[in-house]
Amino acid sequence: MTLFLNHKWWWAALLSATLAVSAITSHKVTAVNMLYSVAGHFAFAIVAAAIPWIVYRLIGRPLTTEQMMATITVAWIILAVANLLVMP
Repeated sequence: MTLFLNHKWWWAALLSATLAVSAITSHKVTAVNMLYSVAGHFAFAIVAAAIPWIVYRLIGRPLTTEQMMATITVAWIILAVANLLVMP
């Protein structure tokens, strides 16, 4: 829970950027499409960031909240760039 509470501005910035990328890459901008797109971006970023979290947890060196946020952000950037690159 501290991951969310300690980094409110970081999450707000990610949400704003996600809304922008979702609006740019959507064929039809509706509330439902934006909700699905935002949820998909965050789900991908969190699942992708869980891999290093698990590895570091297994070796006994858990990530700090800053490291976890950086990992989530990198995963988010990978998906955002991929979405923007495949736009027609």
